[in-house]
Amino acid sequence: MSNLGLKAELRDGETIRAYLDELALLKTPVQLWIPQSDALPFETTIERISGNAFVTTTTPLLPEGQQLFVSFLLDARRFNANTQVISTGVFRIPTSITQGERRERLRATFTQAEEIQVFAIERLVGTFVTGRLLLGTLLDLSIQGLRLAVEELSALEGHPAELQRGDTFDVIRIQGLPFTPDIHCRAVLAHLTHAKEGDSAGFLLVGLEAGDQKNIERILARRFPTTFGQAFPKKKRKTDLGDRLGAPVQVPIAAKASEVVAAPAPRPPTVKEKPARPASSPAMRLRKAGRKILILSASLEGGAVLAEQMREDDFRQVKVASSFLEAKQLATATRFDLLLLDLKVGGHFGQMILQSLRKHGLLLDTPIILVADRRDASIPDVVEEIQAIHVHDRRDSYDELVPVLYGLLV
Repeated sequence: MSNLGLKAELRDGETIRAYLDELALLKTPVQLWIPQSDALPFETTIERISGNAFVTTTTPLLPEGQQLFVSFLLDARRFNANTQVISTGVFRIPTSITQGERRERLRATFTQAEEIQVFAIERLVGTFVTGRLLLGTLLDLSIQGLRLAVEELSALEGHPAELQRGDTFDVIRIQGLPFTPDIHCRAVLAHLTHAKEGDSAGFLLVGLEAGDQKNIERILARRFPTTFGQAFPKKKRKTDLGDRLGAPVQVPIAAKASEVVAAPAPRPPTVKEKPARPASSPAMRLRKAGRKILILSASLEGGAVLAEQMREDDFRQVKVASSFLEAKQLATATRFDLLLLDLKVGGHFGQMILQSLRKHGLLLDTPIILVADRRDASIPDVVEEIQAIHVHDRRDSYDELVPVLYGLLV
């Protein structure tokens, strides 16, 4: 098969197959087109991998042996390759892939089951609401706009007029985003799609405030697993089982005559099972090796132990600092994907050192995992101050941290 003008960068067959497996699993769109200047791409998805070929869900009728370009977006990067038609809907697995630059503008995809609500008001004069009201569930989100599944269109007076491209709404509010306050701004209707399963509408966001824009940028990073919320400390925690929702009702039992009861045998100590690690793959190991992590620890020795555990888990680019000057030097030279911050660093509070670094324009948007004793009463305030996405108890093993690292970086 000829190169078709593409510069080969990746020729490892196992890694290429891992990429295609992930495309089939995620049902990520794949573009195919004939290598001609006026050719339009055909978008489809990969159904399965079979031998040295991949099978698509839909495809136009193409002659056997026809050479094609194939392109897809994975992990915010554009990948290009060439392939060849084996038969209808069956294509040869590429022998090489060229990798593009990481996309600066990302898009987060949601499902209706997540129930992220979008509420739009057409006209808002002071505190008076007029015009049409739109209610829907968020499907896609980016810095430029959003797409929602339309659930209800109403008006305060009379029957609401149909939505048309170019309609402006004074207020659009997004409610229920993970670990994020409500986002609101003006919006313009960009498109409206009618389908059997329901209508969907796309809006351009107008006049986003800096804080809302930063919150969206955080969401556009890799989506966090639901287990993240379980690690956040709670200021008020009910310990009495009878106070919890759904607890069994206490039934009074008549008193019995006193009797001699043998003391129960002591229970053997329970061994806490280690959480299972996700199955590794060449593509996963490749992504882990490229993530840059900074550990800001109370001591170099303590940070080195954690760093070594992470390197053994294929996170190759891990740096350790135990002072403001060391962290400043490392953060100036490298843009880190994650910061593990100790509650105390070199005799100082970790959040104070982080504030000093941010005043120098460093680690402004870097996700933070706070490493501390979860019994410490100050943790909720520190989490809120530094906007930490997770709290890792220093008493727990590295295996407890693995699901969080994989969900955020892999």
